[in-house]
Parts: sequence; structure tokens; C-alpha cells
Amino acid sequence: MIRVTPVPGDLSDQRADLTVHFQFEGEPYPATLADPALRKSLAEIARLDGFEGKQDSALLWHSNGRPAARFLVMGLGRRKNLSREVLHRASAVAGSRSVGLRARRVGLVLPPLPKDKHFEEAAGLAAGGFLHGLYRFDKYLSAPRNGAGPEEILVGAGEGKLKRIRSVLEEVQEIDRVSRVARDLISEHPGYLHPEKMAEVAVREARKSSVKCRLMSEPEMKRLGMGGMLGVSRGSEHPAVMIHLSHVPRGAKKKPRVVLVGKGVTFDTGGISLKQPEGMEAMKADMSGAAAVLGTMLALPALGIGVEVHGLLMMVENMPDGRAIRPGDVLRMANGKTVEIKSTDAEGRLILADGLSWACATLKPDFLIDLATLTGACMVALGPGCTGVMSNNDRLVRRILDSAEEAGERMWQLPLFPEYREHIRSDVADIKNSGIRYGGAITAGLFLQEFVQPDVAWAHLDIAGPAYFESAYGYAPKGATGHGIRTLIRFLRSLS
Repeated sequence: MIRVTPVPGDLSDQRADLTVHFQFEGEPYPATLADPALRKSLAEIARLDGFEGKQDSALLWHSNGRPAARFLVMGLGRRKNLSREVLHRASAVAGSRSVGLRARRVGLVLPPLPKDKHFEEAAGLAAGGFLHGLYRFDKYLSAPRNGAGPEEILVGAGEGKLKRIRSVLEEVQEIDRVSRVARDLISEHPGYLHPEKMAEVAVREARKSSVKCRLMSEPEMKRLGMGGMLGVSRGSEHPAVMIHLSHVPRGAKKKPRVVLVGKGVTFDTGGISLKQPEGMEAMKADMSGAAAVLGTMLALPALGIGVEVHGLLMMVENMPDGRAIRPGDVLRMANGKTVEIKSTDAEGRLILADGLSWACATLKPDFLIDLATLTGACMVALGPGCTGVMSNNDRLVRRILDSAEEAGERMWQLPLFPEYREHIRSDVADIKNSGIRYGGAITAGLFLQEFVQPDVAWAHLDIAGPAYFESAYGYAPKGATGHGIRTLIRFLRSLS
């Protein structure tokens, strides 16, 4: 594990391969620099390079005769416009750059924040973002392309603030640990990670994290009438598995019960409604929702979250063999409703329907949240970097959006217009699994709502965009992100 250590001061006297500072637009040098000579040098370098501290900009300077071999200055934009997301992503870029620079010992100097921001929050966002940017999936490389990443990160803080951020940095490291578990799973190739392998990993990781884990196999699903899970998995040689994780700390009975449901399609060919071959390799990431739920659950005991939380990982593989479901088939879900299959590529909502139905009937949650890489329509609406949030409860939405803002993850509410329900009306069943081309993210949300009991506060998070980037996107590197974990942890902490 990478060592993260708080150190007093601006780190100017600390030996490092790279020291990271942050600078606001319109200011000549980072405000955290105490050394007048270093201020003057960096200000001159910035002027010559045209570096103005604008958001998402960076300046790299090779020092001479100083303890730090190099300085990396990250632009934050205007001081008055600083947000948690801006700080997190600037830190993530710095982390990613440090890997390419082969820096083994890195100094990270926290920026001064406006008065309404907390210092501990800055420490968590900056250190967490930096660790997030370090992630690489190099399991199958003969040698890492950029060498190994940092072994030690020194976090520079003012005198008297070290004790205040020590526990924050410990929490950041735990969140990074579980995020790496999730990101590794999303990055795994689908020939290795099928539903049963995911179950093996969940059992192992749950044991290490003191989380209870129970597996539900296909015979039990058949007894419970889970036609969605059984239908989607029918075309695969790998049987479906529902993984039930639970965290029930002492005193939790007096607090809300939360159930998280994650879409876990380990590979999605589209089934009989076969996808185009171009880009299909990215469908290994169609289990990102389940991975995010797993990562969240693994962190709860270590973080002392005092709320009862259950995580359901709905694991299937969607393949097109002779046993696969067909367009026109009718399936019966766990709550008894029937679904006409219009497209076998709209499979995620079928498995979530069973998970949501079972959660409402069996666990009786106060809050029910599902995460799914569900629709390309959500990406059309919000772009690749934002999650769409749909819900039957405005207070729950507000709480989730507040948690996302605090975590530095971008989410936005989409409506559930009731009249759009007409677009998924079926002539032969209670509902059909795909509607018209327009408003596809909303009709998918309306489909899921059919399987949530009206008295349960429910939210659907469509993470199709930010869960996995098929190419580098702005500040985000290519690959798995673990999106949603930080927001869910913030949300659960707010309940406890």
C-alpha cells in the first residue's frame, strides 16, 4: 500500500522526486509557497510558459539544487469558482502525471480554500484525487509501461492541522483500496471474470473486510420466480449468481435500512439482438454497477458506518446461443409482472427488476438505490462524464446529489415523466423492456419503477457514461473509474 503521511509546511525542505502545488488563475504563483526565491523562480517560469493557473492546466518545472527534483503546478481556475470536483480532478491529473514521471516520493501541498470550505475536506479531496489518478491496470503487461507509481506521498499541511487530517487520510486510503478492487474487476477480461468468478472474489473480499456474504444460485432463483436473471443468463454457459452482501453494525436497527443493487453483466454481447462488433470489448465493463456496490460494501466496516446496508450484485452474462431469449418472448419477474422482450440488448433492466423486487419484498428497505451502466441514451443526454439520477423521492435525490457534490463526482437529475410510461406499454404483457428511441434513459427508469413498491424511497443511478472511459476523457484516463463509490459512502455516512 502507498504510504500517505501528513507533514507540516509547504514541503520546500522535503526531498522528493516531485512536489505538487496548486495555483489559482490570476495569481502569479501558488499561494502555499513560503520561500521567496522559489516564488520568484516559479512566477518567472510561469510567465515564460504562459501558465496562468487556468482550470485543467499544468506547469512542470525541473528544479536545480533544491530538495524537490521537480515541481508540478496544477491550475484551479478562479479562486471564487473553486469546487470540490475541480480540486479532485486536478489532483487526479497530478497523480496520473506522477506515474509517467516515474516519481517514487511525491509531495502534495494542500491549496488554501475559501472560508466556507473545510481544511479536512481539502485534504480528502486532494489526496483522494491524487490516489485515484495513480490507478493502472497492468496485470497482463510483461512490464508496466510507465514504471511503478509512487511509494510515498507526503501531504503538506499547516502547523496544528496534522492531527485533524490524519484520520481523513486514513479514510481516503481505505476508499482508494476498495475502489481499486472495483476498478480491477471492471478492467478484467471477460474470459476470466464470469458470474461465478465474481462470486468467488466477493466471498474472498467480504471475508477480509468483515462483511457477510451469501450467494443465491439459479435453483433458488427459479423457486423465487426471478425470470429476468434466469432469462438473461439462459444463453450463457455460465449460470447467473445473485451475491447478497450485508453490513449490520450494532445500533443500526434504530436507523434507516439501505439496499444497494448493482447491475452485473460480466459481458454483454446484446444476445440475439447482437451489438455491432466495433467497441464490443468495452462491454466487459457492463458490471460496473455491481463492482461499485461491492467496493462500497467492503469499505463500511473500516469506516465505521453505523447504518444497516445490504448490497445485491446481480451477476449474469448475456450471450446469443440457441437457448437465449428472443425478441417477442415473455418473461415473468420476481414480483409477478410479465415483460415482453423487444430487445435482448435491454437486459440490464431485466436483472435489476428481479433485484429491486426481491429487495422490496424481503429486505423492506427505507432507501433503495440501484447503479447500472444502463443506457446509451443517458450518455446522449448528459455526456460521458455525468451520471443520470432518477427517483420517486425528491428528498432522496437531493441527498444523493449533495453527496455527489461533496465527493467530487458529477451527477444530474433526470425526470420520470409518467406519460412516457405509454412508450413501454405492451399488447401481450404487463410491460415491454424497450420503448421508442427518444427519452430512452427515462423510459428505462420508468421500467425499473414498476418493480419498486410505492412506499419505498428509490433512486436509479445510470452510470453508463462515467463508469468506464473507452478513451482518455479530459482529466480522466482511459478505463475503469469506480464511479459512484465515493458518493455512496458520503450518502451512507450522512445517514449514520
